[in-house]
Amino acid sequence: MQVLKMNHIKLTNYGNYAKITFSKPPLNVFNTEDLIYLEKILQELNRQKSLKLIIFESDQKVFSAGVDVADHLPEKIIPAMKAFNKLFGTLLELDIPTLSLVKSACFGGGSELALFCDFVLASENASFAQSEIKLGCFPPLSMGHLAYLTGCKKGLEIILTGESVNAAEALKIGLVNHVFSEEEFDQKADEFINSIISKSSSIIRATLSTYKKINYAGLKEKIEFAAKSFAQELPNLQDYHEGINSFFEKRSPSWKDC
Repeated sequence: MQVLKMNHIKLTNYGNYAKITFSKPPLNVFNTEDLIYLEKILQELNRQKSLKLIIFESDQKVFSAGVDVADHLPEKIIPAMKAFNKLFGTLLELDIPTLSLVKSACFGGGSELALFCDFVLASENASFAQSEIKLGCFPPLSMGHLAYLTGCKKGLEIILTGESVNAAEALKIGLVNHVFSEEEFDQKADEFINSIISKSSSIIRATLSTYKKINYAGLKEKIEFAAKSFAQELPNLQDYHEGINSFFEKRSPSWKDC
């Protein structure tokens, strides 16, 4: 077993599977540098032919609250979106299945990451929220991805309301694979992990690669378009700046176009 921890991201390699643990107190809020580092980890793991599964988990009180709002400022948004887009482009192209273990809340980019994994296991205490609309922006990944999971109408509802989806509802609408009680979560997660890693690594990779090419055709282009729109169009809107300012000033936004 190999353990590496840098930039609040802990990598544990067990040989045939790896765990990436988010450990940035208190809410696993990541900046652009963290996104770049995580993408490099994934590139390295994808070169390890013996790996059969990559697992994301958190040792903090939430899975992740997403990308630092400070990196949404106009002078930082372009490099942040480039790093964000590259990370999810790499995830999309992985030949190794990914699994998120979600025991608590996910917000914004943290929810996008959890739900973008090939498999999602949630505890009864888990929840998912694309809350970007409340800050005057939108979730670029979910703009192109949520409809693959829930269908267009429900996906748009999640994005435009920004309301949290609990674990039971997430299971019902196809956001997660399974929901387990808090007491049995670890045991059930281990059973699920073993159901994957007991298979041939070469067959897993060939199957996943073919599955993605069939079912996710055009998704990369959709994600790239959404990221470009986010970085180039939203900063021109006054209410985008109002949303960010209200966050830092700890007040409710006063929308111009309300």
